[in-house]
Amino acid sequence: MLFNPFAKANTGAVLHDDVHVLHRDYETRSTILLKAVGAHRYAAHPRTEVLCVAYAVDHDPVQLWTPGNPMPPEFVEAARNPSWIVAAHNDAFESAVEQHILHSRYRWSIIPSARHHCTMTMALAAGLPARLGAAADALELANRKDAAGERLMHQMSKPRRPHKDEDPAGTYWFDDQERLDRLYSYSKQDTETERELYYRLPPLSPTEQALWLLSNTINARGFCVDRKFAEAARRIAQAAAPEIDQELALITGGAVTAINQIARLLKWLQQQGYTGKSLDRKAVEKQLVEHEDPQSPVRRVLELRLGGAQAAVKKIDALLARAGDDDRVRGAFRFHGASTGRWAGEGFQPQNLKRPLVEDLDAAIAAISTGDYQHLRSLYPRPLSIVGDCSRSMICAAHGHMLIGADFSSIESRVLAWVAGEEWKLDAYRRYDATRDPRDEPYCTTACRIFRVSDGSFDKNSPERNIGKTCDLAFGYMGGLNAWRKFEPEKFSDAEVEQFKKEWRATHPAIRRF
Repeated sequence: MLFNPFAKANTGAVLHDDVHVLHRDYETRSTILLKAVGAHRYAAHPRTEVLCVAYAVDHDPVQLWTPGNPMPPEFVEAARNPSWIVAAHNDAFESAVEQHILHSRYRWSIIPSARHHCTMTMALAAGLPARLGAAADALELANRKDAAGERLMHQMSKPRRPHKDEDPAGTYWFDDQERLDRLYSYSKQDTETERELYYRLPPLSPTEQALWLLSNTINARGFCVDRKFAEAARRIAQAAAPEIDQELALITGGAVTAINQIARLLKWLQQQGYTGKSLDRKAVEKQLVEHEDPQSPVRRVLELRLGGAQAAVKKIDALLARAGDDDRVRGAFRFHGASTGRWAGEGFQPQNLKRPLVEDLDAAIAAISTGDYQHLRSLYPRPLSIVGDCSRSMICAAHGHMLIGADFSSIESRVLAWVAGEEWKLDAYRRYDATRDPRDEPYCTTACRIFRVSDGSFDKNSPERNIGKTCDLAFGYMGGLNAWRKFEPEKFSDAEVEQFKKEWRATHPAIRRF
């Protein structure tokens, strides 16, 4: 089913007969991987090339441009004429290619960002999958993703292995005419699918469209990173891993040879009496309490797991891979990436950095800055954990600027109480904001009500406070046992969690009704 493109108020204004939508899809190849470095660094790399541009205006036939030909007149008009709109699926990629390749190398005109639209963002805002093929399948479009063409695209987007009679140091591609023709057809089909998706999806509201454009500006500017510090941290992580794996292999008799062999590690531990069902940080910390014997091999393996499996350490490679020559990471946020509409992280995941546990963060940063693993190990028993503690410090202010960090305090709990009209909870937040007394902190107040004790019985250091917080996060949005387990997988029995849920709902009647 086709729709009238002029009926879509995508710009938030009345569209006239002279308004046109230019749909586009680009196929590229490079010696670096797009997934590893992100769209901005990928497009800016000198070895990245455009193989073809598929495009269509409104419902006209899809056309193709290849390098060596003049800039298509449709793109000239789209850049010149303010009534033209351009659309793509994941527009950030096409925009980066236009800026760094088509404009820089082929002198194409740049189409102002204010007239860009993105069907991936529109799909995400409608609660649909981000991938073009998955969104098309969900909506049962007449045009679908070409699966065989996609496999060919991945094959042609990176260098092939040298043949026996070729120089092993050379760069070679799958670029025979038969494959190129097949790739051109694939790109044209993607354009057909994107175009149909564009007319099937509801447009972003004017406010959301403006916010998406602001998000693009932020992503294009990026944020600065301390490359020297990050590289020092990586040297320490690289030096620590072999030593940890060597000790692990010795203790387990070769049954486990690397700290990240989760299945083999869990099997060995269970054979030694380990009762946990997972090896995440909380589960391991709980088991360490139960295995108090310092000579226990199980305890030592758990210590190695806890010290060597810090997810924050893995971020270093992602950070350095995506940092450009100016030490800026771009494209780190996906607009409407979460189902609630908030941003999600890309690559380095800057919204999900470990909260530091080390007491003297400045001293830890100074130790890591040496890049000397043995020095760091002499100061801290779990050096990789310390590297993880300092992952936030890898983001820094640009020269001559100040970096300001901020966070919304208890945002989920506050907003839900306000929307639902849970007045006692709103009063608790008002009181805490006025007094800043730890005993008035609303998670503590919630815990007091759940445990049926007087307000002020708990403070931020009380273990019951975390129960109050988890209850708010798990049960505040119609969650139950499964929601609780996402926050706290093993600490309480199912019956205890069900009792927490019952008590929490009893103390939040307005939210329960809402």
